[in-house]
Amino acid sequence: MSRRALSLAIRLTVSLGLLVLLGLVVAEPRELVSRLSAIRAPMLAAAFVLTAGDRVLMAFKWWVLLRARDIGMPIGVAVRAYFASSFAGLFLPVTLGADAVRLLASRQYGAAEITASIVVERTLGAVSVVVVALGGCALIAGTLANVALGPIVLAISVVGLGVAIGFAASLWLASRWADRPHDTAAPSLLRKVATAYAAYARHPGALTSFFALSIVESLVPALVAFVVARGLNLDAPLWLFVSAIPVSLMVARLPVSLGGFGVQEASFVYLSGLLGMGRSDAVATMLVVDAVLVLTLLPAAFDVSILRQQRPTT
Repeated sequence: MSRRALSLAIRLTVSLGLLVLLGLVVAEPRELVSRLSAIRAPMLAAAFVLTAGDRVLMAFKWWVLLRARDIGMPIGVAVRAYFASSFAGLFLPVTLGADAVRLLASRQYGAAEITASIVVERTLGAVSVVVVALGGCALIAGTLANVALGPIVLAISVVGLGVAIGFAASLWLASRWADRPHDTAAPSLLRKVATAYAAYARHPGALTSFFALSIVESLVPALVAFVVARGLNLDAPLWLFVSAIPVSLMVARLPVSLGGFGVQEASFVYLSGLLGMGRSDAVATMLVVDAVLVLTLLPAAFDVSILRQQRPTT
């Protein structure tokens, strides 16, 4: 067995193992089945709409970056490319695999420009996830131990400022490196990517809009989980999901499972349990959230034409 296949097998085992453990051991199976069988269709439909809207918002954020660089990709192509990469990301072992699918789906608009936009998107997107997750930690800490939020808010500000400075520095360094006249060792594509990446320093408005949208988008999964919980006839408050879901999503980024499945659910069950939510209720909520996500992205599996080379639409 190859190293890549072994890694995939291990992550799949971790995901399935954690999900089985949550469903059969952590939760009470009969109570879990009872919850799932009583889900209300209107709230389930609302969860599908919100989940699809979340991916469209992700694609729109990316499109904002592309438009800043005068990349003529139609918003519809951006949405299709994002759905395709999101579906692939459910099964590929690392985020880079999903990004590679998106690059393949949109390479006709310039590999260097698309790569640079994805790097910017991932960097600023990671900042927004950290900020929202730290905000969730602040809510949890304040709820459990009546902890003063001042130091935590200060820590969030320091982390955000530090990453922002690092991002700005990376733009400057990329510009200096790309402009070096005698560096012939670097591949031309790499130089083009660095040039395109550095050019985002001239678009602070687009970067600010992207970051603001990323903060909003990072909260949508919490709203989805809240709607699902309502559909399961649970009365857990919205703030519980705003607290726990962003932290769970950040933990799920650890490269130990397939697509974060299992790790995200276990993290949410633990955190929501601290906030008073029953284990079976938490497991039922996350299982429905997972099912909604997979089914929402499933049509992208049949949109194979997006991966074929196309002439840019003008």
